[in-house]
Amino acid sequence: MKKNQVKILAAALYEASQGKKGKELDIVIANFSNYLAEHHLVSMIPGILTELEKLHFTAEGIVAAELTSSEELAQAEIKKIADLVKTNTKQEVVVKTDTDEDLVGGAVVKYNDKIIDMSIRHQLNNLAKQLSN
Repeated sequence: MKKNQVKILAAALYEASQGKKGKELDIVIANFSNYLAEHHLVSMIPGILTELEKLHFTAEGIVAAELTSSEELAQAEIKKIADLVKTNTKQEVVVKTDTDEDLVGGAVVKYNDKIIDMSIRHQLNNLAKQLSN
């Protein structure tokens, strides 16, 4: 129920904020914040923000890609990966980066329902499978 409630609240805030700027937007956000506080729903704010981002990206035709690598990548490398995703989706791409020390090397990219695993571990597993056949 909580996940549905988060989606409903995010959709309501998104709809209420459409076309609003400046003071009008401030009022919508203040009213929404007060509603959350009065109904003891403040703990849902992180989920609501995540859902708001999804709604915004969908409305604007933007793809969110998650890039996980063993170490921080240079902006040029991140841009190459964003361009790869953009080529596949024909949409603007926003890349969120993360590091995972458990990755030996390489990177894993997730977007929409796709996973591009370019990690060394994945490549070694594929090689082992090929050699065992």
